Amino acid sequence: MRSNKVIVVGSYNVDMTINVDVFPQAGETVIGNNLAYGHGGKGANQAVAACLAGAKTSLLAKVGSDLYGNRAIEALTLKGVNTRSIQKEKVQPTGMAFITVDSMGENTIVVVSGANWKLSPHDIESESKVFTDGDVLLTQLETPLDSVSAAIKMAQKTDVTVILNPAPAQTLPPDLLKDVDIITPNRAEAEMLTGIKITDEKSLLASAERLHSYGVKIVLITLGSKGVFMSHPEKSLLIPTIRVDVVDTVGAGDVFNGVLAAYYSNINSLEDVVARAIIAAGLSVTSSGAQTSIPTLDTIISYQLEHSEA
Repeated sequence: MRSNKVIVVGSYNVDMTINVDVFPQAGETVIGNNLAYGHGGKGANQAVAACLAGAKTSLLAKVGSDLYGNRAIEALTLKGVNTRSIQKEKVQPTGMAFITVDSMGENTIVVVSGANWKLSPHDIESESKVFTDGDVLLTQLETPLDSVSAAIKMAQKTDVTVILNPAPAQTLPPDLLKDVDIITPNRAEAEMLTGIKITDEKSLLASAERLHSYGVKIVLITLGSKGVFMSHPEKSLLIPTIRVDVVDTVGAGDVFNGVLAAYYSNINSLEDVVARAIIAAGLSVTSSGAQTSIPTLDTIISYQLEHSEA
């Protein structure tokens, strides 16, 4: 498959991860088993996933003028991400995410946006040169909506494919969605965007059709262990996930989106690209951490070769 030049517009967060046996109930205190510091944020995770999958990747984001911001730029550069479009915010600190992971690998997350919420349309416009050399824009909703809109408009001007991962879940104006080429909601996000409760294949298809009616060309609804429902004008089908032993699901959706952005094109088969992204996401949940668990292209291809021969 041919890889793309990917522009990611989104967030960077410091991840503070606590492991527990069970999540605390309201008013309850539980003892954690481990505390780990790491690099995260949906934008940064997706940029690293695209980069490790073989794509030339630039991240347009905002961090604080603090120690964590400096560490973020250093770490992302070491991963191979082009960090020249990461800007420093003078007042707000670098964003932070507090993650709790239980013994089943499920997680809860509290995010303090910090510098991420200072990313502005002006910041996007000041980095317009990045878009002129890109193939795919990948963006999410951990930065202000007007900056997301500005990035999508810039992509439209420069003939760059737009992938929107509408997370965290929120309602979006139809005017924003009409310029999106591919949208990748999970079940809850799709329900919020469409107002349709997804309970079976019929409601799943209805939800996808509603998103198409807003102008979105390709709909990919991620369904966790059940796989990904793919819908476009020619075809709709469920592409299954791979079977793995789950350790930590943090960042799996970001890996899916990053690898999707790395390989989506008019040349590559959409089904093959989605299948590769599903494999990457599946492999990522077999170890801990948002960015430390992201598989390389060699790991993904080795899995594909091994299981294609089986």
